[in-house]
Amino acid sequence: MSISMSLCSIQDQCGGCPRMSQPLADQRAHRIERVARLLALPVTQLIESPKTEGYRSRIELTPGPEGQLGYRSHRSHTSISVKKCAVARPEINDLLSEVGSVPPYVQRVAFRSDGDNVSIHIRCKDKFRRKAQAWLHSLEHLGVPLALNGKGVFKDASTRLEVCGVVHQLSPSTFYQVNLDINEQLVSDVVKTVLSFQPSSVLDLFSGAGNFSLPIAKAGIPVTLVEAHPAATKDARRTIAKLGVQAEIHAVSADQFRAGDAFFDVAILDPPRRGAGAVIDQVLTTRPRAVILISCNPKTLATDLARAKSHGYSMKGVRLYEMFPHTDHVETMGVLVRESG
Repeated sequence: MSISMSLCSIQDQCGGCPRMSQPLADQRAHRIERVARLLALPVTQLIESPKTEGYRSRIELTPGPEGQLGYRSHRSHTSISVKKCAVARPEINDLLSEVGSVPPYVQRVAFRSDGDNVSIHIRCKDKFRRKAQAWLHSLEHLGVPLALNGKGVFKDASTRLEVCGVVHQLSPSTFYQVNLDINEQLVSDVVKTVLSFQPSSVLDLFSGAGNFSLPIAKAGIPVTLVEAHPAATKDARRTIAKLGVQAEIHAVSADQFRAGDAFFDVAILDPPRRGAGAVIDQVLTTRPRAVILISCNPKTLATDLARAKSHGYSMKGVRLYEMFPHTDHVETMGVLVRESG
């Protein structure tokens, strides 16, 4: 299947989907080759996205000079006006067309979908908060939840997502993956992999709101979450209370974790693009049975694997998840285990 350039009228200016004009088979082959080359590991499987258009459940736009909403151009703060995004979910595009122009004191506008319903979250400098709130009230006729700087202004602006049997209620500023279908598959695979090691307790570093660890806790395994983002930890605590599971949250940066801070025999690490860095040394010092490593950047993952090698841990292969069709980004998952001998 090939993708026509006409699918997106601003592809060249926006730069967000640089491979949109390539056939999907070529995009996938490129990702496999690149990851295998950078990691010097076999790619055991590529999990394809069920949707390659209209898949993004979150988009964040910047107002242009005339108040028109758009994406920032590649390596620039210039806003490229967008009236309909080819990769945004249909319910987001429907709402985008109704918002109209945005006042100059609004810095960013996020559209957040749970797969059916959309909320709007805007950000501005604190000195413009009252003006921004008044403008948001002018959008109440749209009938959707509205939020400003992380707090609800109209209706319940949280996003409810069910992932592997766990219902999350996420605050307007809490991160969640843009591809809901692929996230469900990724979490399912991580949970199955963790449980295969029959752990007595699990550590989840860079845990966010508990995307990976709370389904494990629901399965009866005690978990420790380490996350600094205040909204994400608040959301995780709310979910833990509703589930009634054994889960402890350390509300600190995952980078500050030190061996001995928590008991675990299996760990999950899902670091940002910069990679896990030195914290992987702390995790492996405790000699866990396994570390499930999720990464959105194969270059920094290669560095993390080199660190792991010095502790006697290695990875036999990786799975790729097509979280971001038409882009060069890819989500990977692999398992670090102690080398025999």
